[in-house]
This record gives sequence, C-alpha cells and structure tokens, in this order.
Amino acid sequence: MLRHACTLLVAAALVAQTALAPAAETPGAPKPAAKDLIITTLPGITVDTKAREVRLEGTICLKKGALELFACAEGTREHESIIAVKAKPSHVTFALAMLGLDPGKPGYVTEGGAFSPPAGAVLEVTCRYKTKAGETRSLAAYKLLRLTGGDVALDRPIDWVYVGRPEADALRAADREGTVICLSNFPEAVIDVPFESTSANSDLVYEANPKTVPDPGTAVELVLKPTGQRIEPKKVQVEVVLKKGRPAELDGKPMDFETLASTVRSLPAAIRTTVLRVDPEEPFGRVMQVHRMLRDTLMEVHLALLERQPETPAPAAAPPLAVAVTADDTVRVGDKTMPAETFAAKAAEVLGEATRVELAAEKGASAATVAQVMAAIRDAGAGVTLKRGEESNAP
Repeated sequence: MLRHACTLLVAAALVAQTALAPAAETPGAPKPAAKDLIITTLPGITVDTKAREVRLEGTICLKKGALELFACAEGTREHESIIAVKAKPSHVTFALAMLGLDPGKPGYVTEGGAFSPPAGAVLEVTCRYKTKAGETRSLAAYKLLRLTGGDVALDRPIDWVYVGRPEADALRAADREGTVICLSNFPEAVIDVPFESTSANSDLVYEANPKTVPDPGTAVELVLKPTGQRIEPKKVQVEVVLKKGRPAELDGKPMDFETLASTVRSLPAAIRTTVLRVDPEEPFGRVMQVHRMLRDTLMEVHLALLERQPETPAPAAAPPLAVAVTADDTVRVGDKTMPAETFAAKAAEVLGEATRVELAAEKGASAATVAQVMAAIRDAGAGVTLKRGEESNAP
C-alpha cells in the first residue's frame, strides 16, 4: 500500500494513463491483474510490478575518474557520475514507491555532531548493455566501481538504500541536483549508500573502473530491484540530562551515577556521542564528574544548557463587578436597578460569571439592606468587598 498522499496521486494517474493505452493482448487470454502492470508513462522509466523492478534508460557518461554519484539525471552531474539517466529523480522516487516501498531517511548530522547514515529499503542495482558484438551483458553496479587509487573492481556488493523522500521540497531538490543514485551522502538522494561517505574531493571513496565500464555514449538500462530487506536508522547518539536535586537521566531514564556509568560502557559501538544537557543551577562538581565519566568511555560529549520550560503566567484576574445599594435601599448593577428583594432572589442570575463583587453602600443606605445584599452575593458563590460611602448607615 502506498502510504503517502502525493505518491498515491501520482500512482493513480500512472495507472489511469496506462489503462488508456493497453499493450496488445492475445484473444481469449486473461487480462493481467492490477498488481501485474508494466507502466511506461514516465519518461525513461519502466515500472514492472510483476517482476518487482524499475528499469531506467541511460547512457555511459564517464569511464574514468572520481565519483560522487553512480547515476545522475541528464544535464546535471555527468562529470562525477558513470551513468546519466533520462528520468527525473522525482519520477524515480514515485516509480519505486509504486512497488510498495516506504520512504527511508537520508544521512544527517545529529545535534552532538554524530553522523546517522542513510537508511531505507535495500535495492539491488544492475547495469545492462549491449557489447559491440551485439551481446547483452549484465553487471552488478558495484562491479563498475573500484576504490579510489585501486586497480581492481570491488569484490563485494553494495547495499543501496531507497531514501525516496516524498515531500515536495525534497523532490524539487533532487530534480535540481540530479541525485538519482549516490555514492556520497546527499540529503537530496533518491538512492544512497547506507554508510558515511563524504563528498569532499580529497576524500572520495569510489572511482569509475575503466576495465569494466563501457565506453562513453553506450546505451544502458539500470535495473532497480528491492531485495525485501530494510536497513533501519542507526542510533548514534544518547542524551544525558542533569537536573538540580534529581538523578541523572539517560534517554529519559533516571539512574544513579554507578548505573549510568555501567550503562554507558555497555552501549553499542555505533553510539559514541552524548549530548549532556545541564540545568544552569546544577553543581559544577557533579557536571564535571559525569562529563569525565563519559569522556573516559571514549564518548564525544556535546555540552548544552537544559532549556527550562517557561512558567505559564497566571491569567489576569477579572476586575470586580460593581454593585451598589442606593439611598432608597434599591440595588444597582451596571445600568440596571432593582429592589433588594428581587436582587436577593436572582443574585446568581444577575451576577453571571462574576467571582468578585465590590459593594458600595451609598449615603443613606440602611445597614439591614446592605447586609441582605452581601448575604445574597455570598450565597451566589462570589466574594464581596464592602466599600462604605460617605454618611452611609452601613456597618
């Protein structure tokens, strides 16, 4: 099942276009099931869902030299790729998604400076071409490579991984950069190698093997076939948090110092980086103790202040509702005036959502009426503050 909306839309469009121009069929023969389609509506791409493979049309563009890519899109990076394919990288992403592959994850550098390698569904990549004698030859892609400075082909396969990010920005970036099959880690890659591989010219790992690469201009077909395996992202970093007056936390789990040290020593070899987040009020001696322990286990330590959650300010209290007892012993609330008896009977309704009342006893108001009104306000659940008016009879 294709799990991303944009992939679903493109897949549906491709299937619909394919249905408009079906291949010739033998009379009486059963039609292929929907899952057994051969789709050729994307330029330079054949999607064979029965064989579970994607085939790309391309041309040899480089026979000798250092490489950042194995295959690029035409008109982009032919100077550092063996093959230039006719397809757009974004179309290759969609084509592999039509085989049911979920997107992987490109390589990236963590906050602590560790490198998390590319991950995703594993692909087998094969190059087919015709020799000058007309013979069809098929070579695994890795056999067209050799280590930089070497003179023999690689002796073991490469597990290429389908990164295939379906986000619109990632697809545009891949088309702009031409990154179809990468040998150096690029965030725009459609297919990449599942290990750290730099793009620095002085440190490029691979070069074209002139002994096995066909002559430039040779038409080739790249076959991308899922192996059924998947390489998941590697955990390469942990986080230790020190909060004043609390046990240390390793990836959210509290533990005393001895347990922390023992756990860190037993971490997998791939995890050699720690982000140490420290409360600004944490005692310096404890910080240095934990920092020293981490460094003694050959950890790279990235020190960072612990961000405190801002305190949510208390909502401003609503101003008290003004209520007055007048000289003729009536009650005034806003622009409404009513007898004290009416207010006492409907106090909850009159006060509404007010929780505080400032009661003014105006000149001439009787103490009995003021007391009656105060009692009604309290019975309605509101607090009341009495404000005495001049020459008031209120208590």
